[in-house]
Amino acid sequence: MRPIYSLTAVMLLALTLACCKKNGADPQAASTGTGTGSIKLTQNGKVITEFQTTKVTAIGGGGYDVVVNSADEKHSLLITITGQSAGTYPFIAPGQSLGSGKANFLYQSYALPEAFQGTVGILEPSTGQVDLKTATQTRCSGTFSGTGKNAKDGKTYTLEGTFDSPVL
Repeated sequence: MRPIYSLTAVMLLALTLACCKKNGADPQAASTGTGTGSIKLTQNGKVITEFQTTKVTAIGGGGYDVVVNSADEKHSLLITITGQSAGTYPFIAPGQSLGSGKANFLYQSYALPEAFQGTVGILEPSTGQVDLKTATQTRCSGTFSGTGKNAKDGKTYTLEGTFDSPVL
């Protein structure tokens, strides 16, 4: 359970930073634009949720933390990538430490069974990868796909999508 709490703390920090808005006169914000992303969650081929969004934030510095939120904020994905260049980053297996050249995700959604009564459902990776297409100091983009088990019911879900965001 300890890795869940650590990843949740990182996600909360990333979401807090994502809520900070840049000054409209900031030239970097004007030159890099806004973020976009998409997520599709399936279970046994059945679509559980699917959306496109402009609520995407990337935080750089020794790697990338990418947060993708649905417009209604009922679904949230945090991807952590431990690399600074374009390439493929495999998701770590359950219980594995996040090392260089790896990635991890935490998906929280009201479309999943609750982790605990009154909370959102949580999905952690079992397999998959992030394909980082753009990796610069000002922009981060790529695709991801993988499977994960729900923390409550143990069912396997497939998660895939895209992200493209200015880097804070």
